Amino acid sequence: MRLTTKIIFGIILSIFAISLIFIIGFSFSDRKNYQHRNISNKISISQDNPIGLDINPFNVVVLEDDMKFGQVNVISSFSDECSLTLYPISSGKENKLFFPEALYSCIDAKTNDDTLKIIINFDELRKKYNVINHEYFSGINLNLFTSRVNIINNVTRFCIKVENIETDSIKIVSSGNILIESCKAIVIKPVVDDNSHRTLNIRNSVAKEIHLDLDQLRNWKLEGCNIEVQNFTGSGQHNITLDRNMVGKINWYPKDENAELNIKVQGDTAQIVFQ
Repeated sequence: MRLTTKIIFGIILSIFAISLIFIIGFSFSDRKNYQHRNISNKISISQDNPIGLDINPFNVVVLEDDMKFGQVNVISSFSDECSLTLYPISSGKENKLFFPEALYSCIDAKTNDDTLKIIINFDELRKKYNVINHEYFSGINLNLFTSRVNIINNVTRFCIKVENIETDSIKIVSSGNILIESCKAIVIKPVVDDNSHRTLNIRNSVAKEIHLDLDQLRNWKLEGCNIEVQNFTGSGQHNITLDRNMVGKINWYPKDENAELNIKVQGDTAQIVFQ
């Protein structure tokens, strides 16, 4: 065997031996530090002992956090399980914001003029739960009792839910998912900012009009709704499938001459009128 061959063979054996020693040693070591930095770590907020925060009357709700771009450990964020849910006013809960007691020092809510600003103190959350890196929060659930639904959500992945509310208009601009469930309104106008990954679901609701900009929606669905007029706008090509149980009028407002709307109608009988 040549000397060079022996040297190469020796190097290979050495690498193999070192790798084997490392694997055996790692298997007997305490791996808590490795597990703690796993990118899938989830910090679940306890839902015990909800508290109610009195707030002044408002017309608009703005939800945001104090997380700054470029901040250390900015990767720590929120899961889709975090939500702001709006409920109809019930006895003793008018203009109240409820959230788990564990979040008491992490939520700031103030009304300025007609705008209620709800701020999630991300730095406080990180300190309170000893966040090091890559963790994300779930269970940050806020409940607001109101008859006004005009929301701007600037918190990525935070879900906005509106349930069982009867009001004049439902207007939502959100960086997270939107769910409108069993509501009644004259006008519904939802906008999903992060349209490539977020969803819009409207279920079992009644409205005179709904306004949807299809350029801002990628994953959306109307289920079991009674909507008199559906107003669509957009550019480029869009495809929609109508629920077989829904009736009403569709208006298409193209943004340019190349805009195209393709409609698939489900069911046995349908009437289409062009004007």
